[in-house]
Amino acid sequence: MRRTITCSIFATIVGLCAGPCLADSCNGPPAPTNFPEPTTATEQDILAAQQSVKQYLNDMESALKCIDAKHNNVAHDSAVDDMQKTAAKFNSVLRAFKARQKA
Repeated sequence: MRRTITCSIFATIVGLCAGPCLADSCNGPPAPTNFPEPTTATEQDILAAQQSVKQYLNDMESALKCIDAKHNNVAHDSAVDDMQKTAAKFNSVLRAFKARQKA
C-alpha cells in the first residue's frame, strides 16, 4: 500500500513538471514592441516595422499549430490575443503615418 502511494505521488509530481516543459516547446517569438513614432517615421521605418510584424505573425502561426496539436486552448487564445494586439498596434501607427503623409 505504501509503495502504491509513493508511486502515485511520484507520478503526479512528474506529470506536473512535464506539463510546463511540453507547453514551452510551443512558444513563439516575442512580439515586436519597438514601433516607430508615426510623427517622425520615414517610409523605411514603417516598412521595417511592417516586415517585423509579418515575420512575427508567420512565426506565431507555426507556434499555433504546435499549441493546437497539444490541445491547449488557453495558450491558443493567449497567442491569438497577442497577435491581434500586435497587429492593432502596428495598424494604428500605420494609420497615423498615412494621415501625416496626406497633411
